This record gives sequence, structure tokens and C-alpha cells, in this order.
Amino acid sequence: MAFAASIACGGGETIVVHTVEVPVEVQGQTVVQTVVVEKEVVKEVEVMVIPTPEPVRVESPHITADPDVNEWPTIYDGSGNLFSIPTSFQEAPLLAARVAAGELPPVEERLPENPLVLQPTSGIGKYGGTWFRGFTGPADGQNMERPLKDHLLFYEVSGLTVQPNIAESWTQNEDATEFTFTLRKGHKWSDGAPFTTADIMFWVDHMLHNEELNPAKPAWSQKGGETLQFEAIDEQTFKVTSPEPYAPFVTLVASVIVAGQHTRGDGGDGLYAPRHYLEQFHPDFVGLEEAERKASEAGFDNWYTYFLDRNHANANPDAPMLTAWRVTGSINTNEWSFERNPYYYAVDIEGNQLPYIDKVVLTLAQNLEVLNLSALAGNYTVMGRHINIAKLPLFLENAESVGYRIQFWRQPQSGIANIYVNETWDGNAEIQSYIQNVEFRRALSMGIERDQINEVFFLGIGATSGLCQGYDDPDNPGKYIGEDDVQFNPDAANAILDEIGLSSKDGDGMRQLPNGERLTVQLPSVVAAFEDYPAINEMIARQWAVNLGVHAEVQSLERGLHGDRGLLNELMTTNWESSPRSTTLITPQHLLPVGGGGNTGRLYGDWHQSAGENGTDPAGINDLIKEQMDLYDESQSTAGPARSAEILQRVVELNCLNVNPITTVMNKPTYVAIIKNNVRNIPNALPFSYHNQTSGNAFPEQWWIDDDDAMMGQ
Repeated sequence: MAFAASIACGGGETIVVHTVEVPVEVQGQTVVQTVVVEKEVVKEVEVMVIPTPEPVRVESPHITADPDVNEWPTIYDGSGNLFSIPTSFQEAPLLAARVAAGELPPVEERLPENPLVLQPTSGIGKYGGTWFRGFTGPADGQNMERPLKDHLLFYEVSGLTVQPNIAESWTQNEDATEFTFTLRKGHKWSDGAPFTTADIMFWVDHMLHNEELNPAKPAWSQKGGETLQFEAIDEQTFKVTSPEPYAPFVTLVASVIVAGQHTRGDGGDGLYAPRHYLEQFHPDFVGLEEAERKASEAGFDNWYTYFLDRNHANANPDAPMLTAWRVTGSINTNEWSFERNPYYYAVDIEGNQLPYIDKVVLTLAQNLEVLNLSALAGNYTVMGRHINIAKLPLFLENAESVGYRIQFWRQPQSGIANIYVNETWDGNAEIQSYIQNVEFRRALSMGIERDQINEVFFLGIGATSGLCQGYDDPDNPGKYIGEDDVQFNPDAANAILDEIGLSSKDGDGMRQLPNGERLTVQLPSVVAAFEDYPAINEMIARQWAVNLGVHAEVQSLERGLHGDRGLLNELMTTNWESSPRSTTLITPQHLLPVGGGGNTGRLYGDWHQSAGENGTDPAGINDLIKEQMDLYDESQSTAGPARSAEILQRVVELNCLNVNPITTVMNKPTYVAIIKNNVRNIPNALPFSYHNQTSGNAFPEQWWIDDDDAMMGQ
């Protein structure tokens, strides 16, 4: 399996790459790992040759991804009605022991009067065990926010239909201006305190409307230039009123956009918060002097940063939670841990309180390589996040001996490594004029050899296409739109660059700006993320240097720092995934600069969220983006299903016409899920989505670990 190839770099040196197989020991397990050995050779060549692996057969008895098997967990019976509440309830032995010791009330008193009743994927599970995972640091909160899905409402597995979750039910009026939500009577926080509309109104009155906690209100909470109105009807019922029709509001509440305290609390968002716990840190209840004193003693500069820290459940094990498991060890440590919530609101159809699994333990991985090696060694129970698809042959090779199986969790119509160009980046006025030029972006796109990226990083499984190519689904505006822009065509690309004023080159053959400075495109990359973005960017940089004479600077940034710099408009580009086209109007931040987000124009997003008070108006700079904004606003108000479908098509079409993002590889399996053979009830053919928080849409509370399985592992 060893091979060698020459790779020419932009600076003239050549690297000879040899791969050899060596055994690597990780926590007592030996796995086969391919190691790249690089040697610098002082010889200049003109052609870049990147090794293309032989096609990999992904058929294997260890891959369980049969699309014809659609057994999924559900809260509805065969008639489409919610399952009836069982007449008796059971609990985990760990909790039963605490009840016997007088530490907890009986399970009947811990559950709400009308718990959520869930039919498991394949059958009733058994209690016990620990779910082992890996994580990459404090910025990896979504690692557990996804499976814990703390939303008042949620979606069923496919992500197409909203259903009850924490809230029992909801209604809305005909013109979508009033929404009424009903909570579960008797529902309690993980510490046993009641969860009522007082927790909703605490968030509204003391967090949403507090200028220090929420100086920029969440975009979803604004309509027609006003903040939505919230009113508690009784302890279980509250009403939300919008000044204008707000057709998608319920879908936003169900999605990650609104979510809940665990997912959004550290930023002051989340729709609800534990009043009984947090009021001790809020000046509205203890006075400013006392709140500041507590913050200072805890090492914080002011009361509001300390308050948000206390509401950051991932980092604060004292914070009460509503999720299936509650935090017991902080995300800021080497072992981020959870244990079952004694007051979780869901049961299976036989009355067994969920979750089945007792604990979740995540071990800090120094980097993605270490995390993947740990997965190869069988140290994780279920792990899809951060698994590198390029290592699929290794996972297949070790599956039988280590005792795991593999599932592909697919996200169709999505890009996995897109170059988003921040058209409002203002670090250099002359470069900004080019990145705002669609012809410049078109040339960069034509200078990318997508087949190489697909083969080297994604085993050739993805599609080398643009947003408007790929699946022929209803939201596709036309598969030929922008098709030429994603074809490798260096001759056309170089002609464009010459025509727009970048014909001059320096002594190294790199293009210069009209003022004589070298043109440099910045490619900041998140390290320890889903894909090896720094390496992908390095390949793109080399391709641009050789094919176009365009110098690119790759920067590797920790995810939190990358996010902070993005908020400050300091990122010229971002290499990141995109959500499926079909969810663009639900989670728009990938493709649309709206609601304070937007990789294609940070200051455009600020302008949109602030209703023109801050940021940059795209009108006259990029009218395609301005049209996207107008269409998005329409979709968030009066648009019905038919008009929303038309809007979605046009919004995606505008992305393709704007050549932003510059896509590379589409439609690959977003998650390669490594699952120990003794884990049960994980749905097959699981659809992946951001708005639906995969793996949350697999309802991990109904997964269970079979102690009788011979391949149990950890």
C-alpha cells in the first residue's frame, strides 16, 4: 500500500510524500495507522501532482446503512395519535437505590403528569452502562447539545415535522401572530424544582430585556422592528405575540435557532432559564452591589459575564437542566461528564423512565488525529462527530477485531468544505474591492481541482459540484445554474484575473495588486473540527498558486478564536460546511447574511439584524445579497408553503449566481458513525441535519447497551 508522489508548493519547494503502515497503540489497543513522511527536496518543478487513492469499496458487513430499513423511534402510534400514558412506571436501578435511601422521591412523583411517551427504535431497552465519547475542548459544546436536544418543541427523525418535546403542545392563530404553548404539569428541573412559565418569563423579563445580557437581541425574537411579546397565562401556559405574521416561528422554536438553556444559555438566549437558581446572581433580585461582589469573588470582571457562566450548563455542573442527562463534570476539564437526570420527562411505551444509559463520559482529545485513533481502538461507544471519512478504510480494517459497526449519517444537498468569502472584510481596501467582485470569486472557483480534494480527503465519495447541482429535488432551482463555475478551467480563470486588473506578477509568479503589493487571499481554518480544514485549505492554496498564480495564506485557529474573529469581521474567508438547501430558511446563517450571522458578509448580517442601524447595507454593493435578504424577510412573515418553496429556490439560485460560497465537495456522508456492536436502538439510515441536531433526532435517550453482547468493549 505504500506510494510516493511529488507535491509542488507555492514557494517553489517540492515535497516527496511516502506513506507507510505502522502499528499505533492507543490506550492498550493496537490499530493500523497510515503515516505520512515528508522530506524537503530542493528542486523546483512546474507541475503539482497529488496522489489519487485507488477507489475504496465501501461495501462491508460492518457498514449498516440500508436505506430501505426505516425503523425510527416515534411518539405517535399507528393512527397518528400520541401514545397513551402508561398506567405504571419503572426506573433505573441507580435511581431506585436512591429512592430506597431516601435521597429521591418515587419515580411517579418525579415525572410530569403527562410524560412524553416514546416508542424505541427496535424494542424496549435495558438500564445501565456508560456512553463513552471524545471531545475537542470548550468550544465543542455541540458535541452534547445535539443529543440532549433541550428544545421546547422538536422534530421527528427526518426533520420535516414539528412535534412536542419539553412542551406538551402548542397552537397558533390563523394569521400566525399569536402562538400558545403548554408545558407539562408537574415537570421538574434536574434538582427537583418545578419547571413552569415562571422560567419562561424570567428569561424574557430579566435576560432578553437586559441590555447587558442581551445587547443585541436574538434575531428570532424580533419582528417588524419590535421584540416579540410574551405573556404567562398560568403556570403551564404562555403566549407569544408578534406584531406581524410570523409563519415559521414554530419551526424555529423546534430548531437549533431557538433551542433551550443548555444549547443557548451561555449567550443569554434559549427561551427559558432556571429562575430559582439564577436569581441569586442577578442584580434585579440581589442588587447590583451584591451581584458584582459575587462575580468578583468568582474571578469575573462583572456580574453579567458571571451570570452567563452560571447559565452555561456545559461548564457549570451546578446549573439545573431539563435534558436526559445532566452535567457532572465541566467541559473546561479533561473529562466532560454527565449522569442521568432523575426528573427527565420522557418514558418508553411500557413506562420505563428514560434514558436507558446511566452516564456519558467524554475524554478530551488533543487533536482530531488522537480522537480518530481512539475511535479506531474502540474507546468510544458511539462516535460520529469529528470522525474523519478519509480513515474509513482503517475503520473497516479494524471493525471486526475491535468490535464496532459503521453507519453513514447523510446530509444530502449540502457542502462539506465551502470557501465562504466575507464580502464585508475591510482589512485592505484594494483586496476588498476584488473579493466583492463576483468575477474574482468565479476565477478562484475555476482554479480549484475538486476531484483531488474529493479523492484525497473524502475517498471520492462526494460530488464535485456546486449548490445548484447534485440531487434533483424540489428546492433545486436548476442544476445547470453556476455549473461552469465549479468546473476546473484554469485558462478561463486566468483570463478573468487578467481582465479585472490582476495581470501583473512578482518574481515568484504570484499576482500583484495594482499598487504593486502581492495579492494574498487569507484562508483561516478551524483546527479540531469536523474535517481537516487546515489541510484542505493547504491543498486549495497550492492549487491556486500553481493554477492561477494567486498566493493564499492558510491560518489555523482554535474554534473559539475563529468564532470571535468572525464576529469582529476579521475573517476574509471561512472554510465550513453548509446545511442542506432545504433548510436554508430555517438555519440561514451558512448561506445568507441575516440575523447577525452570515459567512458571506458579516457586516451585511449586522445591518440586517439591526434593521439598518449598524453594519453595511448590501444595496449597491451586491444586489444579489440584498434580494436574498428581502426574500428571507418575506419567508419569515406571510409566505405560505407554496411561496416559501419559490423563495427557497430563488435564494439558492442567488448563491450560485453570486459564486459565494465557493463549493468544493457536496453530498458526502456528514457523519461516519462508529458504533460498538453492543449498542442497540440506533436508527438506521439516519438523516443528518443541523436544524434537527443530529444525533438528537436519533433520540439517544432510548439507546441502550447490551451487557450480554460478547463484543461489548468499554
